[in-house]
Amino acid sequence: MFPIVHYLKGILKNLFNSRISIFAIVSVNVKVDKTAYIYRGVKAKHATIGAHSYVAANTEIENAVIGKYCSIADHCRIGMSGHSLSCLSTSPIFTQRVNALQEKWTHRDVFKHKTKEKTVYIGNDVWIGSHVLVNGGVHIGNGACIGAGAVVVKDVPPYAIVGGVPAKIIRYRFSEDIITKLQGLQWWDMPEEKLKENINLFQKERLTIEELIL
Repeated sequence: MFPIVHYLKGILKNLFNSRISIFAIVSVNVKVDKTAYIYRGVKAKHATIGAHSYVAANTEIENAVIGKYCSIADHCRIGMSGHSLSCLSTSPIFTQRVNALQEKWTHRDVFKHKTKEKTVYIGNDVWIGSHVLVNGGVHIGNGACIGAGAVVVKDVPPYAIVGGVPAKIIRYRFSEDIITKLQGLQWWDMPEEKLKENINLFQKERLTIEELIL
């Protein structure tokens, strides 16, 4: 649900930002880094998108914090809101003032206090394939890769490669010692100039831990 006022304010806010498609619906409450890129058809609200990250066409994002250097493919759903399974009914008409039925039966949002618990946290250098669904409240670690079509319902460790429905760990991108070193280096926080100077490291496959010097 995208309130029209937030949508219009978002248009005005992003009107002169060439890195956000004019055919994207980006609410005023979304913070997009000046180096990030948002493609056409994207819908986003209550989100933060970090430096040098991109969101491909027709992806929907809600209640998410996305780190730096992330690659998010097309037609993903990130931060899917669920329906309560512990209430008498799963219908949002009983618990949400603004709901899919466009009918106001209640004057309060029953689960509003749980919004923070449902925020998705995506680390840095994360690659999310096409048509991936990520449940609200999931944490995806730095360097993780999510295979196309996966449904992510649980946290994903740093540098894990996951896939399937529900998503499960297939393997890790690197050995444990290299992952530990990468987590300590936090290269994504380094100045662009330093990364450009060492671009050869990012272009080489199967780096050894001895070569991993920044």
